[in-house]
Amino acid sequence: MQHNGNIIPIEVKSGSTGSLRSLHAFMDTAPHNLAVRLYNGKLKTDHIFTLNGKKYLLLNLPYYLGGQIENYLDWVKSGRNPDQ
Repeated sequence: MQHNGNIIPIEVKSGSTGSLRSLHAFMDTAPHNLAVRLYNGKLKTDHIFTLNGKKYLLLNLPYYLGGQIENYLDWVKSGRNPDQ
């Protein structure tokens, strides 16, 4: 998905855990440090390292928030508390 001039990768997982190999591969070459995972879990953010050592922020969204990805990308980039 394109957001603020960047291509943001979105990984959809069938469960709450699993490998992110393809996401890591994309992030190793991306000029930014933000990715999204849609999954069967709670809203949260994680700081992740690829196998090559690049650090990025993973925005984990439950499936039902998939239609609001852009809003949550703006939220993450703003650094605001989710209650604000």
